[in-house]
Amino acid sequence: MLNQSYGVSDLLRLITFDDYKKYERFGESRQNTLAIITDIASTINSDDYQISSIAKIQDNENQIFSLTNVEDDFALRKINDTIKRFYKVKQADRNLIVNQIIVLLQEAIPMSIIKLDLKQFYESIDRNWILDKLKDDALLSVNAIRILEHFFSLSDFSGFTGLPRGIGISATLSELYLRDFDRKVNRLDNVYFYARYVDDIILFTTESPKAIIEKIKQNGLLRKPLVFNDKKTKIFEVDNTTGENDKNLQFEYLGYRFVFSDSCKKSKSEFKDKKIIVSIASRKVKKYKTRIVHSFLDFLKNNDFSLLEDRLKFLTGNYPIKRNPSEGTTLYAGLYYNYPFINDEAILIELTVFLRKLINSKSKSLGIKINAAFSNDQKEQLSIYSFLAGWKNRKVNTDFRPERVKQIKQCWYNG
Repeated sequence: MLNQSYGVSDLLRLITFDDYKKYERFGESRQNTLAIITDIASTINSDDYQISSIAKIQDNENQIFSLTNVEDDFALRKINDTIKRFYKVKQADRNLIVNQIIVLLQEAIPMSIIKLDLKQFYESIDRNWILDKLKDDALLSVNAIRILEHFFSLSDFSGFTGLPRGIGISATLSELYLRDFDRKVNRLDNVYFYARYVDDIILFTTESPKAIIEKIKQNGLLRKPLVFNDKKTKIFEVDNTTGENDKNLQFEYLGYRFVFSDSCKKSKSEFKDKKIIVSIASRKVKKYKTRIVHSFLDFLKNNDFSLLEDRLKFLTGNYPIKRNPSEGTTLYAGLYYNYPFINDEAILIELTVFLRKLINSKSKSLGIKINAAFSNDQKEQLSIYSFLAGWKNRKVNTDFRPERVKQIKQCWYNG
């Protein structure tokens, strides 16, 4: 039977690299971290323990929740880990999905690609159905069920019956909720590829795309109250069998932009090779540019050149993410590791040009202020940072401490 206790060793295993940024005391020493985790375990194991409170902020149209106490964070983290292990829940592999899409788009055969989006995803999941399932399956301990029930009964959640965005366990519970839907759509006739990453769905079919969508809707494959956002439904058809007057089709998915031909003409012996352009999605490009601008605006306020340089180094480079320091496992993030499948260098050049124009701008009020704020040597130093070079060289910066990363990201929160 899987250990569901809140022992010190169990909680130590769940520490992530982000904890050293979020909970400052963790980083003081290993001995101090052990003492903190011991206190956390003691609190959670007390008979009267309950999750105390959460914080919430409004982000565009959605409310984002976060746990305010470290004890509550680790209590739900342990339950989340247990559910993942019992039900073998795993989020889809983004890199694997993107690689498969590229391979499929290169096939010169008639096909339809359907992109679907689930409307108000987390808010529309019936958490009572999930709680009932967990109780009926009787895999979770009575204590874990009790903590979950109290958590969802907090007054902050009284306005809706869904799952709270921003809380780690919501992602796991949503995967459990959608598992049946994934299985049924995968089994539909003439659907030869299906993938879902959170609320973004893509499928490839040889059947009429409208017919496939109707099958999904009319057969009730999607558990209520979830519904599709019809405004975001996109259909792309590769059906040009003559190879004449080729048209370029494009869509964005999982942070990438894919550009491909509508031609499915065959050569004499085998399918004609098709060129697929893989770039960064437009909204992600906009996000990079916005962060660059915010970095310079913040420099005009604090005159901290070292911080500005670190921000550009962070944006154009790569860095390690230690998921679990106690186990020594390391993952990487950053420009290359976020977009390893890019084959269109033009977008990286565009971002680099944007950065250098900002550094050397002498027009408009912002450009004049920035230009006057730097010496020639400083401009030259900032100009060495390149999105193209950062992606090509795959250089990993290992000198960013958690507290420095927090400083680097501070001015981007609204960007």
